[in-house]
Amino acid sequence: MIICHTHRFIFIKTRKTAGSSVEIALSRVCGEGDVVTPLSASRGEEELRRREGGYGPANHLKPVLEHRGFKEWRRLLGRRQRTSFGEHMTAPEIRKLVGQRIWSRYFKFTIERNPWDRALSRYWWQRKRWEEKGRTGFPSLSEYLIWLERNKPHWLSNWGHYTIDGEIAVDRVLFYENLSEGLAALGRELGLGDKLQLPKQRAKSGYRKDQREYDQVLSLSDQAHIERVCHREIEAFAYGFLPEESRAVSHGHPALGGE
Repeated sequence: MIICHTHRFIFIKTRKTAGSSVEIALSRVCGEGDVVTPLSASRGEEELRRREGGYGPANHLKPVLEHRGFKEWRRLLGRRQRTSFGEHMTAPEIRKLVGQRIWSRYFKFTIERNPWDRALSRYWWQRKRWEEKGRTGFPSLSEYLIWLERNKPHWLSNWGHYTIDGEIAVDRVLFYENLSEGLAALGRELGLGDKLQLPKQRAKSGYRKDQREYDQVLSLSDQAHIERVCHREIEAFAYGFLPEESRAVSHGHPALGGE
């Protein structure tokens, strides 16, 4: 998540949409006073950001005197941990953080991805993390999707990240399927020239062992689990299961070329 006061924009980071790579690109135009949440140092993401000329984590720790509520003070006094602004904070959380004045005046954007493709990416990422700890016996893809629908649907759907009260709350939704072009166009529209370019090396890449496309892997039952959880974004952006069926309808502010 990035709150760039320098250029008056807010980036809401969704899951499994190349968000870390976009954060690296965006951090190149950030500076002192902007909120930049940390990437994974253990996976080399902060080193990648440094090599790419990005601005590292900044202002993501909440000032001591701004802590509110029992949970925040218990974490601060009991565990000596300051509350931090999370990388996957949702639109309602960010609006509460920055206040209505900034929220209404800053340009807000996020990224979405074909839900079936995103679910498969999520599976391989979670499985890789499991195996890195020396564990075996990770569930099959079908078992994992059943578990997600029952226990962690918000890991499968990004809808709650960029909506407030069920309505899309950002000015622009970029799409993973044409992310480089969308990000470059956004940079020009925001007066940033050609600075918003994805890093040459993608963050969190190389996790998927099975390189087949999602439509060759997911069973009809798998498709149904994903459709039930992700029906809102499927409808909002006219995603179809097969790539050629998807229209990925743009959602954006008319002043910046959106529909």
